[in-house]
Amino acid sequence: MPTTDSFSWEVIRPHEPAVCADPDVVMRSALERQADGLAAFLDGAARLGQPILLLINDSHRATRTRTALQALASHCAGRESPDRFRALVAAGTHRFAAAERARFERETLADCSLAIESVAWHDATDATALARIGEFHFHREVAVARHLLPIGSAEPHYFAGVTGAHKTCTIGVLAREDIERNHRGALDPASDVMALAGNPVHDGIVRAAAALDAAGKQIFAINQVVCGGVLLGAAAGDVFGSLEELLPLVRATYIHAVESAADVLHLRVPPPLGRSFYQADKALKNNQLAVRNAGGIILEAECVEGVGPDAFMDLLRAAPDHAAAVRIVEARGYRLGDHKAVKLRYLTDPVRRGVRVAIVSRNIAPEHARVLGMRAFSSSQEALAWLESSVGGGLRRGLMIEDAGFVSVYAAG
Repeated sequence: MPTTDSFSWEVIRPHEPAVCADPDVVMRSALERQADGLAAFLDGAARLGQPILLLINDSHRATRTRTALQALASHCAGRESPDRFRALVAAGTHRFAAAERARFERETLADCSLAIESVAWHDATDATALARIGEFHFHREVAVARHLLPIGSAEPHYFAGVTGAHKTCTIGVLAREDIERNHRGALDPASDVMALAGNPVHDGIVRAAAALDAAGKQIFAINQVVCGGVLLGAAAGDVFGSLEELLPLVRATYIHAVESAADVLHLRVPPPLGRSFYQADKALKNNQLAVRNAGGIILEAECVEGVGPDAFMDLLRAAPDHAAAVRIVEARGYRLGDHKAVKLRYLTDPVRRGVRVAIVSRNIAPEHARVLGMRAFSSSQEALAWLESSVGGGLRRGLMIEDAGFVSVYAAG
């Protein structure tokens, strides 16, 4: 832990219980609490002779999908007629190489005791794999299936409010244009961490889920709270009801209030979010209200996949400050990822918040860091030394935030 003679760090971590229950027990208990609903769901698919479509998150999410599938297999064991399943990886706009797909399928789906007949990956840009449902375009597997079983994990999200199975069965399997239309709401101040009511992004997800309901889809959802790979809690049944059940645990695990804003934050972002800056940026958005104006942030993430989408960097190259970013987006219209760039410029622009950001990663080139409005360093000690010399008012109080891509700290005062 880096320290200086003038101050020491206060470390903030997720609130994990001292003793965690067996994850298989946690998951099976969630299904048992909804045993009647799950039986009716399975029986409905069996009567139609159709497979159930499993909607599962990709490797960028912390979801313990395999644990959920194994619990589901235990529940299905011994039923009169074997249950059939197909799987669709709800990748949203994420892209994966063939080798990574194969590894994910092997680690997540192989030998999970479910009769999974096929595995497909959503590609939001492939028009041939999309079908219209209401005002939205979903993956054609969703359009064909009558029974959907989405599996998600609930974590704070800086503009969608909270993640979960409601996102898995909507954003995860929509066309890029629909995702872009939804994410435009991230520019609205009402889109914020843990904000659901009145949040335009969440409202759009609710509309997409309603389109599935109107099309006669039967949905049985599984939601989890996963922290550091540990399954802390789970709920099942209604897609939004199961999310609501877990919200107190999400808040208790991930949301922290401090009395006043710190001079400097050290945000540590392990995988999966730490695989690229574009994903690790969630740590900045989650915790920006915990640092004072003209303060400093150290963002520590491996970023083995580099910065992220070219369009995100293109906007930052064209917009050296927040006002320019806003003008460009207003002139040409919103594009997916613009909200990240606009909010990043607001954080670092001297006439806005003026926060200096140091990124600690051996995979972000100095020239890319400059485009981001940051400085790149190979160690947190070097980054802290730079902030000490460049942050106005000096550094007297620091917060080190572990798992900062999920943890959200804000100054209450």
